[in-house]
Amino acid sequence: MYLGLVSKYKVERETDLGYMISDETGEYFLHHNECNGNYYKDGEIIEAFLYVDKMKRIAATAHIPYITTQSIGICEVVGNSSAGVFLNIGISRDILLSSDDLPEKKWPEIGDKLCCTLRARGRSLFIKLLSKPEILEHTNGDLEVNQKYEAFVYRITDKGINVVTNNFNVVFIYYKHLRKDYRIGERVEVKIIDFKDNDYYGTLISQKETMMQDDSLVIMEYLKSHHGVMNFTSNTDPELIFNVFKMSKSAFKRALGKLFKEHKVILEDDKTIMVDYLKNK
Repeated sequence: MYLGLVSKYKVERETDLGYMISDETGEYFLHHNECNGNYYKDGEIIEAFLYVDKMKRIAATAHIPYITTQSIGICEVVGNSSAGVFLNIGISRDILLSSDDLPEKKWPEIGDKLCCTLRARGRSLFIKLLSKPEILEHTNGDLEVNQKYEAFVYRITDKGINVVTNNFNVVFIYYKHLRKDYRIGERVEVKIIDFKDNDYYGTLISQKETMMQDDSLVIMEYLKSHHGVMNFTSNTDPELIFNVFKMSKSAFKRALGKLFKEHKVILEDDKTIMVDYLKNK
């Protein structure tokens, strides 16, 4: 039985509901709804994909899936439950990615996309996420430095995130080049900033002037929500700055300098004070 694979089958006979098809491993049912608009003759050789239907039976479909147990692809999340998330693989049956294979937090949301493959175990099919080496085996084409590409988050670490492009290129984005917390499967537009030691490095931060305005607003909102005073200065530890403000220390210092020049904050050795807060005291 070639569960999870596209293979060739012989049409044995038509029934009221569909067709019985066979190969050397056995006979399988192909419902009329799964014929992809085709009509078959007895004895015809066709291509079909074996999957597990809602009744836990082995069934066939003439719809060719995006992924098989021997191929990879990028599939969309279409549902979720306590057991995990369901992905559309291009057939009528959505396939589960188990919660055991998802991070404790930052689960993908409906509409997110995951780089994955199929696995068969007994009479069941399930989704498997891919490692970097597995993805790179299928890379199709190179990326250009300073160009932007659509990509999807597939791995999250303390140091940053890894994303995969539609052509299965892997890009690492250091945490200082992130703008927020990301989740598995989230779509991003990554700009390639370097290529070395056969690895691509990218950023999710836009032009500095635009980000300086955004960063200064983030700092002002933080000050307003903390009674106009914060213990963050240009001397604060970079990781602490990133954990709170989601910006690098250099971006934080630029934004503080902008606010200081605009007479919106007062910079002291151990704290930053909002000018409006002092006026209202």
